[in-house]
Amino acid sequence: MSNEPAEHNPPQEPSFQLDLASLGFGPSWVSGPAEKVSGGGRGPRHDGDRPRFREGPSGERRSGPSGPRRDGPGGPRRESCGEGRGPRRWEDAPPFRPAVLSSFFPDDAKFEVLGGAMKTSRMTYELFEVALLILDKEDRLSIMIRLPDEDGRTDACLSVSVPDGHPFMAEAEAVSHVMSRHLDKFFDVVEVDVEAPKGSFLMVARDPRTGLLLGAPTHHSYQRNLREHHARHCPGVPFDRFKAGLEMVREQEKIDEWLKAMSKRAEYAPRGRKEGEPERLESLDAARGFLLAFRKEQVVRSHREVRFAGRLLGEMAPGPIRDSVRFEIERQRAFPLQTANGIRGRLNREGFHIYRKGKKGIHYACAVRRRCRDPKATFSDSLTKILAALDTCPGQHVKDVVAAVAGDQADDAARAKVVGELSFLIGEGYVANLPDGRLFAQPVLSEAKAAEEQEDDGEEAGSAEAPEEGKQA
Repeated sequence: MSNEPAEHNPPQEPSFQLDLASLGFGPSWVSGPAEKVSGGGRGPRHDGDRPRFREGPSGERRSGPSGPRRDGPGGPRRESCGEGRGPRRWEDAPPFRPAVLSSFFPDDAKFEVLGGAMKTSRMTYELFEVALLILDKEDRLSIMIRLPDEDGRTDACLSVSVPDGHPFMAEAEAVSHVMSRHLDKFFDVVEVDVEAPKGSFLMVARDPRTGLLLGAPTHHSYQRNLREHHARHCPGVPFDRFKAGLEMVREQEKIDEWLKAMSKRAEYAPRGRKEGEPERLESLDAARGFLLAFRKEQVVRSHREVRFAGRLLGEMAPGPIRDSVRFEIERQRAFPLQTANGIRGRLNREGFHIYRKGKKGIHYACAVRRRCRDPKATFSDSLTKILAALDTCPGQHVKDVVAAVAGDQADDAARAKVVGELSFLIGEGYVANLPDGRLFAQPVLSEAKAAEEQEDDGEEAGSAEAPEEGKQA
């Protein structure tokens, strides 16, 4: 499917248009200030006394001597001042390899709004335009990911946090996520009185992120407290970095505060406890073991393919899944072929009709079925004039068609009649109304030829439904 631009693009005509930006589906740059973009051409310089750079043999920019001279074949050579500092050109860096393969489909709720607006407008949209509109914002997406098959493993699976649908590469990561964000769904936290630690303590550790005191490094519970605090409050931070960022507080007031807090202990009472299950669990590690033993199906699931809502990307910590998905989103925004093919089936099920303009032309989607004119068909004189005007000069706007059919000196009644008949032709599928206001008459084809084209488009659309089917986490 090609995406070359259509015919000449004259100024936009307001008639028969739908402002999708008012529905929140317009690109983010529509209402923002214009940005100056440099064309990158070589023009006259106005840099005053700034040094002039020249390109070296490998493309790097240099200005003046770059380091000590050394002799070699062909004469003296200069060493680059950046030698030994890593790759000198971006080509030397290894290409990014996605950890998961991603496919994109419209979010159900967002597509209902978008589809309803498209149907009301009766406009004809390029399939790529619809795909780009969906790709423009992550919350409009339903994302399907799967592991690549290049490793040849058939047992490799992705894991999903059941309470909120977040995907993970490993089961342990998903369980830690549930423990940090959804512990209250599985346990009631009960505080019990215990004996405070005895002995002399010179310092206590404090997390600067939360301000909580985590205990004295010499106390036997210190490492366990660190693990529990890390899992609950900052699971996205590597443990070593979390530990290195702790503060050691020596004020006696803070040490006494920690001793007082240690006179109480949090225990975890399972919700919905069944016979044979423990009544209380004394630590987060014990609670984690309980979930894996008795509630695992409510905590984590594993699938070869996982589908999740695009809005979750903004909540995900940096990692292989988030980075891989956003990498593919940018690729699709540059050329949305895969996404356009993926939404064909959804558009068909919602009552849209997809057709291609010419054998290798652009694919279009419209709520109104395209109707090609049969050579033997006859229209009224006024309709024939409208179609003839569009055949003679495709891509006209409403005002141009009205002027060509009714004349420049026509009164309001005559103009309104042409507009009404033009609206009739759009509603019947004989004329395509593009979002920028351009109008195109459908071609004159025999019934057999029109049916053949419609069958070809239907087969293409049907074949594209397969990628959309998959497991929903």
